[in-house]
Amino acid sequence: MLFSSSFVSAAFMMLSSVTALPQPENGALSGRATGPCAAGSYLYNATTCAFCPVGSYCDGTSGQAQQCDSGHYQPSINSTSCLATVPGYYQNAKGANNTIPCPVGSYQPYGAQAFCYGAPKGRFQNMTGQATVCGTCCGWAAPLQNNNINPVNCSGTTPNAWPSSGDGCTAANTTCVRAATCIQLANGTCPAETIRG
Repeated sequence: MLFSSSFVSAAFMMLSSVTALPQPENGALSGRATGPCAAGSYLYNATTCAFCPVGSYCDGTSGQAQQCDSGHYQPSINSTSCLATVPGYYQNAKGANNTIPCPVGSYQPYGAQAFCYGAPKGRFQNMTGQATVCGTCCGWAAPLQNNNINPVNCSGTTPNAWPSSGDGCTAANTTCVRAATCIQLANGTCPAETIRG
């Protein structure tokens, strides 16, 4: 009787140690491994396949989960590839499960990118997540080298400016028709520009 009691205690301890093993991040096991793990899963231990975690892909060739590269992301488990960021968004980290909108003062016209461009002189962007940058209007300037958010209405001793030129406000006359406002619309549409004469 003592033997069987010891045997039961030992068996219970073995079961306890099995359940104490670390589990995959997502807590989802895809099944017992009898060969290579299927695409969308990876070899968690010698006998178990687990669903590929978010921020990673499992193509079924290496048996391992691979982190998504910068410029890419994966919000779902059990994935065989990563998604590319779309224009207006970026991701600068590896293993990401989301994208980041370009902040005000910046833009990104391409997908699969790890950064956003700062709006240069003569250009501005006052909205997040934009793929384009706006040009300034006649009589308005965006004087910063990078990250211009809103154009400045030229006045005082330098009341003029060419549109989108990057020259900033000037005292010299311009032949373009001065714009009363230079506002980007709520849907991201840029203001009308007058081409430099």
